[in-house]
Amino acid sequence: MHILEIGAEQVVQEDEGGQPRTAPQEATFRTVPRDHTTFLIWRVTESGTELLHRSHYGTFYDTEAYLLYSCSLPGQPAGPDVIRRETKENGNGEYAERHVHTWASERSGTLAALTVRRATQLLNHLGTPVVLYRESATKESPRMLSYFRDGIRILRNGSLNGSARLYRVRGHRPVVLQLEPVSWAQLSSDGVFVLDTSSLIVLWLGRAANLIEKIFGAKIAYRMARGPEKGMMIRRIAIAHDGYEQTLPVADRELLNNLLELRSRSIRPPPTVAESPRPARLYKVTQPPRTSPINVPSQKSAARLEEIKRAPLYREDLHDDSVYIVDGGSRGVWAWVGASAPPSESRGALAAARGLARAKRLSGPVATMVAGREPLEFAALFHRWSWADARRDVRVRAARSATTKLDAVSLASNAWLAAEAQLPDDGSGSLRVWRVSPDGALCEVERPQQAAFYDQDCYIALYTYHAPTGDQTILYYWMGGSSPNELRNLGAKEAKDLYTKLARLPIQAWIYQGKEPAHFLQIFKGRMITYIGSATDYDPSGRRVITPPRALIRVSGQYAREARGAQVGRGAGAGACYVLRDGARVWVWCAASATGDEREVAKNMAAADHTLVMQGKEKADFWAALGDRRHLLEVSPLKEVERPLPPRLFYVSLGVAGQYSFEEIASFSQYELAPEMAALLDAHAAVFVWLGAHCGPRARDDARALALAYLAHDPAARDSETPIIVISQGREPPNFTGFFPHWKNSMWKGHKTFSAIVSALEGKAIVRGSNNSLNSGNSENRFDQHEKYPLSVLRGPKEHMPSDVDPLTKELYLTHDDFVSTFNMAYNEFRSLPSWKQKELKKSVGLF
Repeated sequence: MHILEIGAEQVVQEDEGGQPRTAPQEATFRTVPRDHTTFLIWRVTESGTELLHRSHYGTFYDTEAYLLYSCSLPGQPAGPDVIRRETKENGNGEYAERHVHTWASERSGTLAALTVRRATQLLNHLGTPVVLYRESATKESPRMLSYFRDGIRILRNGSLNGSARLYRVRGHRPVVLQLEPVSWAQLSSDGVFVLDTSSLIVLWLGRAANLIEKIFGAKIAYRMARGPEKGMMIRRIAIAHDGYEQTLPVADRELLNNLLELRSRSIRPPPTVAESPRPARLYKVTQPPRTSPINVPSQKSAARLEEIKRAPLYREDLHDDSVYIVDGGSRGVWAWVGASAPPSESRGALAAARGLARAKRLSGPVATMVAGREPLEFAALFHRWSWADARRDVRVRAARSATTKLDAVSLASNAWLAAEAQLPDDGSGSLRVWRVSPDGALCEVERPQQAAFYDQDCYIALYTYHAPTGDQTILYYWMGGSSPNELRNLGAKEAKDLYTKLARLPIQAWIYQGKEPAHFLQIFKGRMITYIGSATDYDPSGRRVITPPRALIRVSGQYAREARGAQVGRGAGAGACYVLRDGARVWVWCAASATGDEREVAKNMAAADHTLVMQGKEKADFWAALGDRRHLLEVSPLKEVERPLPPRLFYVSLGVAGQYSFEEIASFSQYELAPEMAALLDAHAAVFVWLGAHCGPRARDDARALALAYLAHDPAARDSETPIIVISQGREPPNFTGFFPHWKNSMWKGHKTFSAIVSALEGKAIVRGSNNSLNSGNSENRFDQHEKYPLSVLRGPKEHMPSDVDPLTKELYLTHDDFVSTFNMAYNEFRSLPSWKQKELKKSVGLF
């Protein structure tokens, strides 16, 4: 057991949150509606709390502190555009979503703590449970960013650089951060920066920057250059590419040189240290925070936290008479207050969470809530959390017991049903199945609809159905639970080759035994059975479907799209129904607790004349056929109806090879998807990877790898065998689009790429770029894909050479400008020279 003492020097008493003790109300909050949706922002000062005008929303100054209040209907968008509606809480477990955020930066000083106290006054006025967040500048929670569709701006108070200002553009919902001083030290090769001067806007694009940030950077530069009247331009924009600054027009280059001396150019490389997976930790507050006034110095413990367990976490781990802290790492630190928790512990919940975040040097948001009002971001740190959403409950029940036709046409027009049931069609399309041989060859299975799989084998299934938009193909790669890794890797290669042969058109799905998605089971009409061993145990060719003559099969599921059978071996799990085969004779055994639907699924699984046997009414012939396997008839307890969490959307940013970062986009819609990006939709039972039309070859090649990285780094300790489904823009099935409200297939018809945006600006004589060949966005030029270092480093001793530099091709690690000044030619011209000539030139400049 791990006990963590949070020292008094790490938290202060004004950090009290949760449902705090009574404090004097400020007059400002008396007009805040208690029973209507709204969105308000205040600036907090020592003298009072000033309500901001809507025109100032989204702009924050780094020496100030702010208070935000959002109230919206469950599952509905929040933010400045929220429609005013009455909130009625009718006791069905569904409540208005109320969130209060305090925001401050390192330069806000004592205003940060003062804002928390003002938040306490607001909570007292509202008189109802609210989720309270303590936000830090540049580390804002996804929920706070979701309020501002065009992003936020964090500006400096008291700029030191006269008329020149430098900004960095970061993220999918961009955070525009003003930087000081204006110097090369602020720039990094993975960033997009805007330099704002009185006569020129310079858009500087890092070599490793992603296209989404480049597009946002271009749009922000355009807004800065635009005059007060629509269409009027008062300044030009120069586009400077990392390492190509010397190719700017002379006047623009001189202006840039006056602000950033080009001779002293030094750019930070992108970070190369990957964050290791870190499971969430659950702490129990076993001692309330100290109650001495904040002006009395003390070294006593302010909070005593006992580590209870690490992920996976479950709702049952939280008891209503206690206060808990969940350390979610980059996903935030959360304080959960039980309904009957001691008031002293409840008041100190936010302080304890803040202290833990400081003790562990976590920079993400800190929040506190009461039982029953947990936000999705908190619930997602737990396994099998039952989500309270009355409207979604109706949809889930409708999907589970759908009596309407589930064909492709019906599901396309009812995408929400397709998403909840996870069915793009009814499984009546054409099917081909191949078994992967140990030598890597594919053996096509005869009569695949017999649905016999083996746990030591891997299979590739190609399914085609007719959708309203044309034929749609899904390429499933199924891996048995006991299949060796070597075979899995061979199968993955074969599946990728088949995908390439099919012009990369199919949807790709990597699935695992026992975790098959609903559609895969629907294809086999509820008769899929996985047997122990390999198909070659019964047929050397592995082509014919020959099942074991004697088998006890555990059956699970209540509908065809949930039905799966598994031959029972040692250590098998429990079930409500079993199918027993002994030669030509078949029995269906059902526990007394089995539902009628479960019995029907088991009878369908038997697929032959059978004898129905109820628990307690077994006859001698059944026991004789079962033999010594009687102990394997283990009855499973009744399962509660699952209330799955809503899906979550993440923007994927690709770092150095093998490294990815995931930015959550809360309260999402189709608007959040862009052709230049790769996105990940976490539907919990499966993970979807969406590839935009212009996302680049690396994202396409790494689609499965980035999904596996997401699962590995999820602090909830996710199952690495969660199904992974990869889809491409323009070929989205309804079981994906149904998760997005009001999906439009025509969304991107008028989409402008980065190069189109630049061309449009050039057409208006706004832009003069440094290198037109780079204006398409991310360069695929071999030269531009390498990290860049100063010439002095590349000429230095071998022992001081960066580890990623190939000593035989040092020239590739120069910037374009350094390459031209060193070799008196561009890289493409150098590459066209004979190899002997290249060696001579490299020797002459000290790079060989």
